[in-house]
Amino acid sequence: MSTSNWEEAKTRSNYHFNKWHKDTDCVEHLGKFTGGWQTELQAVIEDGKPLNWGNRREGTGRPDGDVQAEENDLIKAGADPKMTIYRGLKDFTKCPTLQRMTDFFALEPTKSKLHIQFTGEVLNMHIDKLYDLDEDPNNVIRIMIMLQDWEPGQFLMYGNQQFDKWRAGDIHTFDWQNIPHATANASNKPRPMLVVTGVITELTKKLLTKLIKKRI
Repeated sequence: MSTSNWEEAKTRSNYHFNKWHKDTDCVEHLGKFTGGWQTELQAVIEDGKPLNWGNRREGTGRPDGDVQAEENDLIKAGADPKMTIYRGLKDFTKCPTLQRMTDFFALEPTKSKLHIQFTGEVLNMHIDKLYDLDEDPNNVIRIMIMLQDWEPGQFLMYGNQQFDKWRAGDIHTFDWQNIPHATANASNKPRPMLVVTGVITELTKKLLTKLIKKRI
């Protein structure tokens, strides 16, 4: 058992971990969805369940991982280990557009969640652990769809590259195995995005050979 999720994750990563190096290539832009999902999205933003490191995988069927090591990193930083890192929603009954976005990528198997951060919520720097999804991690992709226009104070951090100024529908991915990342919301509005994770199929590969331009 590791005592630090962060330190253990660094041993698996090929990232440089030089905070003074200017990263410019951590984010891969995949294209854009367009459509009128804002009304149904507003109807579910308040439905998200507050999640912390300890309960974020409840009901997903995925192993919990080393929760104590994850919480130790927050304790060492002087933070509440049970603090809300984001709100999660997996039932898209009231927002079917999210399911259509998920299905578009033809991942098999696939998991998706509405990932919402309210003002003051922070998901601290970490490296993803998606190794349970396929014996070859190179077959696994994680895709983010930004569901509303960016507001000042909202950001995602990939390596030391700040990702912001997105537009509703923008789609991106990143090297989840290696790149440390974090998200936070210091704006005055919730920040919703859809996170789609799964195993790449031949259709997925075909879809990603060109920039996505799809009305949902």
